[in-house]
Amino acid sequence: MAVGEGAAHEYAPEKTKKEPTDDEKRRMKIVAGSLMKAVIRPGGGDSTPSDGDQVIYHCTVRTLDGVIVESSRSEYGGKGTPIRRVLGKSKMIVGLLEGIPTMLKGEIAMLKMKPQVHYGEDDCPVSAPSDFPKDDELHFEIEMIDFFKAKVISDDLGVVKKVISEGQGWESPREPYEVKAWISAKTADGKMIVPRSQGEPFFFNFGKSQVPKGLEMGIGTMTQQEKAIIYVSSQYLTPCPFLPVVEGFEEVHFEVELVHFIQVRDMLGDGRLIKRRIS
Repeated sequence: MAVGEGAAHEYAPEKTKKEPTDDEKRRMKIVAGSLMKAVIRPGGGDSTPSDGDQVIYHCTVRTLDGVIVESSRSEYGGKGTPIRRVLGKSKMIVGLLEGIPTMLKGEIAMLKMKPQVHYGEDDCPVSAPSDFPKDDELHFEIEMIDFFKAKVISDDLGVVKKVISEGQGWESPREPYEVKAWISAKTADGKMIVPRSQGEPFFFNFGKSQVPKGLEMGIGTMTQQEKAIIYVSSQYLTPCPFLPVVEGFEEVHFEVELVHFIQVRDMLGDGRLIKRRIS
């Protein structure tokens, strides 16, 4: 379109404003003074968590006079397992949605919250225990253990992957591939339950229930030579040759190095004639 003599102008379409998410709308409603932060121990570095990051932290909730209401720490009556959430995916109280993205790795902070920014929030998406003092002002002590970009593998966040080093190529194993991988397993509080094997990588057939369901789901997103940690919650811990006993584990962290996988085909359907793709 020309305007005047010799003058031409390009017209770009107006950018539409992105509709805020439900969590952003909740954060917009926070009233000044309802959430206060005090740093107890400084963290390291200069990066802080953002949407898409998995955050791993301990949380202890106290009344203003110091009585412990609940805690993830074993010394305060908790299970000793750090809390794992994915920002932008997990349901959280709005005070943590606002406070956690301000924290550095290793930082311990006290978040003083009025009821409307914890479980007393109108239409809070997180349910509090029946005896929780949700109408009281409370102190939430948070220790930020770790955070990192996460690949969410299951919609309920029961299987999440952290890539340690990228792999090669684009292909990932699937049923009925044969897979070789170095695998070790720890509980969420760091106790080793399956050490990395000596000598040869672990061998299994994909889709044959030879490893826990959640671990197989995670390995199914990996490429050759990739190294990753796969976080698996109890609902995806199925008994199998690799981990025969799963009872009592709320969560297991599998460290995996995907060494090799090849495509196989059962030509007769009864296992008597197997075709393997060598390259």
